[in-house]
Amino acid sequence: MRKIRLQLIVMMLLLCGAAGMMAGFAGTTERNGEEAVPQTAEASVWKGTANGASEAGTTAESNLELLAALGQEHMDPSALLTVKIQGEMINSISKDQAKTAAEELARAMGLSGITSNELQGNDVFQAEGDRSGVSVNLDWALTKQGHSYVRVMLVGEAAAQAREMVSLQQHVQERMEQAGIPNTWNASIQGYATKSGGVDGTMAQVEEAVARKLPLRSVEDYADVTTISRSYEAPLLGAFVKSGDTPIHMQIAVHEDSVKKSSRITIGFPVITIEY
Repeated sequence: MRKIRLQLIVMMLLLCGAAGMMAGFAGTTERNGEEAVPQTAEASVWKGTANGASEAGTTAESNLELLAALGQEHMDPSALLTVKIQGEMINSISKDQAKTAAEELARAMGLSGITSNELQGNDVFQAEGDRSGVSVNLDWALTKQGHSYVRVMLVGEAAAQAREMVSLQQHVQERMEQAGIPNTWNASIQGYATKSGGVDGTMAQVEEAVARKLPLRSVEDYADVTTISRSYEAPLLGAFVKSGDTPIHMQIAVHEDSVKKSSRITIGFPVITIEY
């Protein structure tokens, strides 16, 4: 499976160090043991629509609802939905301006108590909180050159909080756009399979279920003794990354957990950015 790097790789590395979330910000897919899967092709994040935040929000809403539906069909009720929204501020600003902007964005999301840190000479502003049971984390990194890289991460139980997360994602994207931060997003759902079928059987069940909902074509795959991961072209999903010349809209991974004796399923749009 080839390496997929998201467009804002600098932001991801900066915020990864600040927040300790290597999978999300490195822009690479991961498997068990927190080990990055070797990949070679680079990719840029593209928006699935070209007519502004409204259409992007509509696409995101339907995609999150699809992820939640797949989770309900194949995963236990504790399955977690993770949404990451990231972007780069167009204008260069000072440290004080960045802190003020981070505080305003945090307040708009119902967060308070911005903390300031320094990472490799770059300033990082962070806030975290809870919105109706959904964990919300804001990371704002300011480089020495005055460039701002922003990420908001939402995590909640798919079965109970998917609707709240859809609303929050749209709200965050709108607020970031208003603050002069064009943004892209990715989402993943992860949970243990409700049916026993081994890695191969579970992957086949999930692929069959997805194929009933939208056309897809497998374009990349990775496998070892306990893990299968496949990436797909599925244009109806809208948002995608490009691996070489190939658009990737979705990734599915199944890992056999030797401790729980069960298969852990992870589905990502357009790719998985959490450990699987």
